[in-house]
Amino acid sequence: MPTSKPRKSRKRTREIREQSQVAGTRYTEAMRANDRTRAGGQQLPPRLAPTRTLLLPLVPDALAGLYEVDGLLLRLRMDMVLDHEGVLMGYRDSGGVPIPGAPIEEVFEAYWRVRDALPDGTEELVDRTEEYPPNVLLLVGPDGGHVMHLTALEVAESDLTLLAAFADALDRAAAPRPGPEFAALTEALGELGRVPYFSWMPEGGAATVASWARQALSPVLHSPFEGPRGADDHETLSAVLQYGEGLGWDRVDVDQDEEEAADRVIVNMMRAAGWI
Repeated sequence: MPTSKPRKSRKRTREIREQSQVAGTRYTEAMRANDRTRAGGQQLPPRLAPTRTLLLPLVPDALAGLYEVDGLLLRLRMDMVLDHEGVLMGYRDSGGVPIPGAPIEEVFEAYWRVRDALPDGTEELVDRTEEYPPNVLLLVGPDGGHVMHLTALEVAESDLTLLAAFADALDRAAAPRPGPEFAALTEALGELGRVPYFSWMPEGGAATVASWARQALSPVLHSPFEGPRGADDHETLSAVLQYGEGLGWDRVDVDQDEEEAADRVIVNMMRAAGWI
């Protein structure tokens, strides 16, 4: 798998790999710690809580909703303050809508920790203002066309559990008989659907908002490696990522089998996000 220009010197690549081996961390985590050190920052202490490594294709359309969930969480945490013309003036802390099994403040913090785990430049890629995020491997097909960007991120299991519990609670609140403990959340979702202040929020009932939120969170809650070839595709793309990262390359030319694996993963992500 040949590549184009290296993005790091060989000396620095060796240095990062040695740090990774000594610390027992992934190459990308050691690389970011190295970046912080070179910039004069402080290295973060090693994580003690159980974590999960997600192999994630950076597909702009599939990731777009993930960056919009913060608006939904903000609306569930605080009340909007509008002027007499209905223009948003700010937010008032209302204590948050009670969500059984998923306290809104904890969900909010978990969401931002997961989002912050995404590589720098991902949001710009999603916004179409950055075509080549730094430190993210680009896969290039046999015909020279871009296949996708690929990364791996390490997130706390507890944060994923909270986000999954939040999505489940939204589904329960949107059900025909949600139960009294979900009454406040059902009302809040219904109001959000009736008067979606943000232009990207769906208009409809509580079920519409709940479905949108689950699809928006799907990149981190729904594995794109499904189907009879999912395990093989995961192994294939993991090998490509390790190969590129290990050599410090910013792009890797993939063969036809690897391109087909990437295509299947992209379809799964787009389907989970509600685009197809």
